Amino acid sequence: MVSPDRSSGAARLLQTLEGPIRYALLDWALESGVFGFCESHIAPDLLGRRMELPVGPLTLALRALVAAGFMEAGEAGFRTAPDILPFVKTGSPRDMVETLRMMAGTRHAGLGQFGALVAGKAAPSGARLFGEAHWDAHHRSLAGFHRAVGTDATAPCLTGLPEWPHARNLLDIGPGSSALAARLLAMRPDLHITLFDLPPVAERIGAEAESLPLAIMPGNYNRTLPDGPFDIIWCSMSLYFHDGGLPALIARLAERLAPGGVLVSFHEALSDHRSAPPEHVLGRLLPALRQGDVSFAEGEIADAMAAAGLVRPTSQHLSTAFGRFRLDAARKEV
Repeated sequence: MVSPDRSSGAARLLQTLEGPIRYALLDWALESGVFGFCESHIAPDLLGRRMELPVGPLTLALRALVAAGFMEAGEAGFRTAPDILPFVKTGSPRDMVETLRMMAGTRHAGLGQFGALVAGKAAPSGARLFGEAHWDAHHRSLAGFHRAVGTDATAPCLTGLPEWPHARNLLDIGPGSSALAARLLAMRPDLHITLFDLPPVAERIGAEAESLPLAIMPGNYNRTLPDGPFDIIWCSMSLYFHDGGLPALIARLAERLAPGGVLVSFHEALSDHRSAPPEHVLGRLLPALRQGDVSFAEGEIADAMAAAGLVRPTSQHLSTAFGRFRLDAARKEV
């Protein structure tokens, strides 16, 4: 088979035209439930009868789903790709359908105003992104994201710390759900975990985690923080919303560490003059145009940790299903 040349400028321009089609395919597949109908190979005519759709257009859509990598084709018909199925199957513990819809809504909002946004002439529209109301409304989809892929990526960041085996307590800043805490408690039932989040989110976390031995504290880190001291403070994609500057927030977190304790950050690290990695630059473009760019640059969080007097820093770049991130950790002097 001859592979297309995707490296030239013309090829990149032409390939970009497929983007809206790929999303329209996925959106239709999620809305129609076709992924669930195709858990195993099924012939187009039988699928058409079950979905009450004409077989001709349906077959075209199925072929396109194969081309996009969402489905597979064989002699017996079409089936959902096995690595896709757990994330689109209703009732699956890794069901991401609600998460995908929430992320699409956030990332695509304002596309019709793109020129006006770049020109600074677009009128504000929609609710304020990333405030209490936003996270309250999207708690379920965020929890679904954590169960599907988030916890698999972040749990090893903590269990791989030298401090992990002997840590007595852990503070999670802005966890969004109890998924990570549940995973950690399964490995360390003796660990005392405090989850600190905005009041409406903390209330929802409490309801979903009522059987877990967790301390759940509501609050806004711009105004207050749990007293501590803590052996581990974990901040995963949660430090964006400081109102006094990142160094001031990091310094306040460092104050809550026990001697020898470690502050750990899991965030993006924009490089190449803030133009990479593309999944963060492109994925966050519309929210940034609408309400400001809050992403962190390479080394920005590590520099704030050093300014706060934390020592023995370590850093690592990680690749996840949801993008590339930098793991930073630094310790409080004993």
